[in-house]
Amino acid sequence: MESLIEKQEQQKEKLLIVDDNYSDLALCESNILNSSLASRFEVVTADSYEQALDLFNTISFTCCLVDYNLPTNSGMDFLKAATRAHGNTAAIIMMTGVGDERLAADVMRNGAHDYLIKGDLTPDTLSQSISSAIYTCELQSRLRYLAHYDNLTGLLNRSLFMDRVKTAIGQCERYQHSCSLLYIDVDNFKHINDQYGHEAGDSLLREVGKRIKNSCRTSDSPCRLGGDEFAILLTHINTQDTQSTAVKILEKVSQPITLESHRLQVSLSIGIAHYPDTATTMQELMRQADEAMYKAKKTGKAKYYQFTPSQRQLWQKRNQLESLLPKAIEKNELELIFQPIIDAHTKELHSLTVYAQWRLTEETITNDALIEMLKRLGLMDSFHVWFIDRALAQFSQWKNSHPDLNVCLNLPVDQCHSPLLLASLKESLQTYNVKAQQIELEITETTLMKHPTISHERLLAIGEEGIRIAISDFGSGYSSMAHLSTLPLNSVKIDQHFLADIESNRSNRKIIKAIAALSHSLELKVVAQGVTTEQQLQIAKDADCDLIQGFHVAKPVSEQDNGLSFISQFPNLSSISDKKQSNVV
Repeated sequence: MESLIEKQEQQKEKLLIVDDNYSDLALCESNILNSSLASRFEVVTADSYEQALDLFNTISFTCCLVDYNLPTNSGMDFLKAATRAHGNTAAIIMMTGVGDERLAADVMRNGAHDYLIKGDLTPDTLSQSISSAIYTCELQSRLRYLAHYDNLTGLLNRSLFMDRVKTAIGQCERYQHSCSLLYIDVDNFKHINDQYGHEAGDSLLREVGKRIKNSCRTSDSPCRLGGDEFAILLTHINTQDTQSTAVKILEKVSQPITLESHRLQVSLSIGIAHYPDTATTMQELMRQADEAMYKAKKTGKAKYYQFTPSQRQLWQKRNQLESLLPKAIEKNELELIFQPIIDAHTKELHSLTVYAQWRLTEETITNDALIEMLKRLGLMDSFHVWFIDRALAQFSQWKNSHPDLNVCLNLPVDQCHSPLLLASLKESLQTYNVKAQQIELEITETTLMKHPTISHERLLAIGEEGIRIAISDFGSGYSSMAHLSTLPLNSVKIDQHFLADIESNRSNRKIIKAIAALSHSLELKVVAQGVTTEQQLQIAKDADCDLIQGFHVAKPVSEQDNGLSFISQFPNLSSISDKKQSNVV
C-alpha cells in the first residue's frame, strides 16, 4: 500500500530546475525547499538541454527554472522548443550569472515569465518570482482561451474556427483531400429565449453545444459562431459520412432538454457544403453552407440540406448578378410593377400595390428573388430610398388625371424598422407634391411581430404624418386584434393561404369571415389577397371582404409595358376612401 507521504508527493505540483552547474542547481533547489512553496512543489532536476526537454515532454510541470548558459543548447533554445511543442502551459523563469537588461528583454519577448540573477536568489525572492510567473502564465492562458474559445459553450469561437477552415483548405489543395462544413442554426430559439428568459436560453445553448461536440470525431472542429449559430469543420471525410454526421447531430439534439423543470423539444436546421466539390474558396464554402442552412429551414426545419455540385453553376450566376445589383440601383435600372386592388362589389379600381423587379436581357428577377438578393448584400436601405422615390415620382405623373387613385408600397421584412424609412417618405412626398393620405405602406404581420416594440414606435410616427398603413399576410403570424387595435392601421390583408383551398376547406371560410368582422369593428378595410378564381372571389365577397387583389382581378403590370392603360378595364376609379386617415383605437 502507498504511504500517506507517497500520496502527498503524488498530489504535489512539479517544478523543474535546469542547470549544468551542480552547485548552482543544489542552491536553487535548497532555496525552494526552504521557501513558503516547499509544501506545494516536488522538485525535478536536469543538467542538460536534452534531459530537460525529454522531461518536459513527459511530465506536466507548473514551473521551470532554466539556466541560460547550458552546455549544448542555450536556455533560450529550451524556451522556444518548449513553447513550440506545448504552448505556454508552464511558467518559465530564465536564470543567468550576471545581469543583462538586453538579454532579459529578449527572453521575456520570447515567452519567459521572469528573469533572475543567480547571485540574488534567496528563498523569499525565488518564492515571489515563482508565484508571480505562475500567475502571469495562468492569466495569459486564460486570455488565449478567451481569444480562441467561446466562453459560453467551450467550443471554438469564430476567429479560431476560420483559421482552422483556412488551414484545412490549404491542406486539401496540397494533398488532394476534401473537407465539409456544417452550418447549424437552432430552430425557434428567439421564441424559447423570450418565453423562458436569457439564462434559460444560455443553458440551452450550452447543452446544444455539448451534444454537437459529442456527435463529432476528435479530429472535427465544432464552433459557436455567435448567438444560436454553430458550425463544424469535418476534415478527411466523404459526402456520405458528412450526411451521417448531420443525421447524428439532428437525432442527438432532438432528445428532450430539461430547463428549469421545463422539458423542451429542440430542433436544428443544418446546411452542408463541400470543398472542393462545391466551393473553391473559404468564403464560398461558408456562404454555401449558410445558404443551405436557410434552405433546410424553409423546407420545414429539423432537417439538413446539402449544397450540391449541380447547384454551383446557378449559384455562380446569382453571385455574378449580385455583383451588378448595386450599380443597377445607382443607375435606376430596376423597374416598378403594379397590381390593382378593386372594390369587391363594384369592381372599381381602388389602388395599386407597387413592387419592384429587375429586367435583364435574358431573364427578369422577380420581386421576391430581388428582395432576397438585396438582403444578402445589405442593400435594403439604399434600395428603399430608390423605391420610394421612384414610386412617388411615377404616382405624381398620374394623380392629376386619376385624382382618386391610391398607391400601396410593398415593404419587405424588417424595412419598417429602418430609421431611414420615414425620412425617405417625407422627402419624396414633399418633392413630388403627393398627399400623404394617398400613400399606404404594406407591412407583413410577421415583420410587425418580429420586433413589436420598435415596429409600434415606427408605425405610430408614420401614422402621425397621415400615411396609411396596411398589414398584409394577416393570419400567418402571432398577432391579435387586441394588439392591432393600438396601431394606426387602415386595412388588413388576409393571408392568401386561407384562400388557396377555400373551395374545399370550410374552416378557412369561417376564419376569413371572423377576421373581416373583427377588422370592421375596428373600422379597418379588409383585403382578400391571392384571389385566382371566380369562386374564391364570391366567397371573399360573402365573407364581407371590402377589397380584392389577385390574378383573377388583374395580373401585375410593369411601368415599362403599358403604364396605366389597363385602367380602362375597370368601370371608374373608385371613390372609396377611408374617412379616417388614421385609426388609433
